[in-house]
Amino acid sequence: MKPDFYEDEVIEGFYVPSMLKKAWGVQMDVLRETDIICRRHNIPYFADWGTLLATIRHSGYIPWDDDLDISMKRKDYERFLRYAEKELPEGFKVMHFKNHPGHLFFVARIVGKPRICFEEDHLTRFHGFPYIAGIDLFVLDNVCSDREKEYLRSKKAEFVLTVADNIAENRTVGKEAEEQLRDCEKYTGRRIDRSLKGEDLRVRMYELVEELFASVPDEESDALVQMMPFGMYGNTLHIPKEYYRDTVRLPYMDTAMPVPICFDAVMRRKYGNYMEIHKAWGGHDYPFFYGQHEQLLATLDFEYPAYKATPSDITCMTDRLPGISERSEEYLAIIKNKSCAIKEGDKEATIDLQKVMIEFGTSIESVYGEGYGPVPLLESSCEILYDIYCGSKDPDVYEKTVEPLSSVVKDSILDRHDIVFMPFAAKHWKYMEPLYHRYKSDDRFCVHVIPVPYYYKAYDGVFTDEVFDPAQYPSSVNIEDYKEVDLEGMHPDKIVIQNPFDEWNTVMSVLPEHYSVVLKKYTDELIYVPFFVTDDFTDKSERDYINMDHYVCMPGVINADSIILQSDIIRDTYIEKILEFIGSDSEDIRRSLERKITADPELIIHDTDECTDGKDSDGRKTILFYTSISSLAEGGSRAVCKIRSALDVFAASSDRIRVVWITRCCSELPGSIDKITADGFKDEVKRFLDMNIGEYVQDPDPCENDAFAGSCDAYYGEPSSVALSVFYRHKPIMIMNLDV
Repeated sequence: MKPDFYEDEVIEGFYVPSMLKKAWGVQMDVLRETDIICRRHNIPYFADWGTLLATIRHSGYIPWDDDLDISMKRKDYERFLRYAEKELPEGFKVMHFKNHPGHLFFVARIVGKPRICFEEDHLTRFHGFPYIAGIDLFVLDNVCSDREKEYLRSKKAEFVLTVADNIAENRTVGKEAEEQLRDCEKYTGRRIDRSLKGEDLRVRMYELVEELFASVPDEESDALVQMMPFGMYGNTLHIPKEYYRDTVRLPYMDTAMPVPICFDAVMRRKYGNYMEIHKAWGGHDYPFFYGQHEQLLATLDFEYPAYKATPSDITCMTDRLPGISERSEEYLAIIKNKSCAIKEGDKEATIDLQKVMIEFGTSIESVYGEGYGPVPLLESSCEILYDIYCGSKDPDVYEKTVEPLSSVVKDSILDRHDIVFMPFAAKHWKYMEPLYHRYKSDDRFCVHVIPVPYYYKAYDGVFTDEVFDPAQYPSSVNIEDYKEVDLEGMHPDKIVIQNPFDEWNTVMSVLPEHYSVVLKKYTDELIYVPFFVTDDFTDKSERDYINMDHYVCMPGVINADSIILQSDIIRDTYIEKILEFIGSDSEDIRRSLERKITADPELIIHDTDECTDGKDSDGRKTILFYTSISSLAEGGSRAVCKIRSALDVFAASSDRIRVVWITRCCSELPGSIDKITADGFKDEVKRFLDMNIGEYVQDPDPCENDAFAGSCDAYYGEPSSVALSVFYRHKPIMIMNLDV
């Protein structure tokens, strides 16, 4: 993955922190090594569960998911285990109940390392992510086509599994345990060694359960199931074997993920209408590495580095450094005092006053540039002072010259109001731009835009590559060089930032002199505007709320004098999160936060605000029509008829609509698609091209989804990541049903 992949990002309205991105990166590394072995030995595997959903609907990770799931048929799984033990890179491991104590699941985990590791080579290899991360490997077993036999098999497996757990945990002992072990031997046809005790006995009995899972031969099976738990305890999530008769690869992140050829049918069996968005997610604690982190903290004999804040950080006053206004008043007082001495004939005072005026002018120019405001007046006054010292001019001439100085300083400095915008990336400027335009249109303010660079960090926090792109800002914005601006000297009325992290982001950092804790000293008001917009949520939205740890519980938010957010809902959620973070239930601090944090929707740019309509140059509407190999594999000639019918409807309305027909995995149909279906599909493609009613697109890159969604008026076809992009633009979507 490229370095920018690991940056914090909002995807589909959900904040994805850099640590989760790192976990994804490790999982993708493990997937690549797994894929190498599977390709080398012709071992089919499939994306499964959330990863199959993610592949079809998102063309990558579901933003609010944190794991990666694949599955293999039983015989392929057993082959993979044999090869993986020898061929996975050093440190990698396939963890399962037979080789990893405590892994009491009928699912394997392929990991980069089976322990938390802070060793240099590991952190370098795995993006600075020290926790155990990898992919879950599920096993698909044959389902007996005789459902009575299948039921008996599942009940035997349930019994043996229950006995194993009860005996291992001493819930069943003595004579009762012996009787149950004999029953297990009868059900499995295997002798159980009575010398095995505790966990050793449990592992042996789990092996017997697995033998029961694998006991149905291919010729007696018509379906597949993940036996634990979806083939037991009354569950019958049986998937027809024909759905898995072939594998195709769909785009996923920066690679292609293998999926069953009838992937849509598999997903409907597992999730029903899987295009519905549900951010409430079950299955395990989120994010998975939080639990590991807590275990790590319990073992350390030192305090783990982490940003912390207290209630006093919200309420205490910052020591603000004086700026040009304060110094100007000081200089004016000195000039006034020494001018009196010159009037009284003190020639030596002219030398001191010249030095003061030169210092004053230099100070002004360091902030506002050469010749600004009072500088010409100070220069001419210095020349007169020199003449007075030499005796060639009268002190009255100086008095008349210097008389306007106080007024010029007041107009050009004391009454001047500077506001500085400090974006850290051009791609985030749009979130600052509405506030910029508000102040730019206010004649009372002198507005500065001073982009600052940011740097990627190695695992040890050392800065590596610089990212600085001032040329990417709109040409209408006057960009100033951060190296040339004296913020401390200027002491602007307001500084607007959008980077909340200071040094506490795991992937990137701005320069230390641009940390919020520093900038706060240089201004009367530090304003924080987030570089992103999420969907609205409350503390009841568990995963959204947890991820606030990574962007709300940060110095930029705590140090800011003002925070501008998108809505009252998000404002209230920020307040609850900050109170929780600083460990306070004080009403006074709550009121302080309520004053500090404001909701101003007019200042928030939403990405979907940039939508365009899909009208063609001749006024026709644009329809996205999407089909894939999945419908052809499942429906055969029915799918071809459905496509033909849709094309006929489109053709009949060609004076009002144009069609963009997108197909996925249909350029070379595999042999598992019958010839009648394959030929019929090819005929429909040719017919569409001959109709000249639109554009035919094969296997576009998912990065084009937004462009397709932005340029269309409606979507019709199979579920896809393109449909999701259309959904987020609030445009009509109709999912194709072969049976209607």
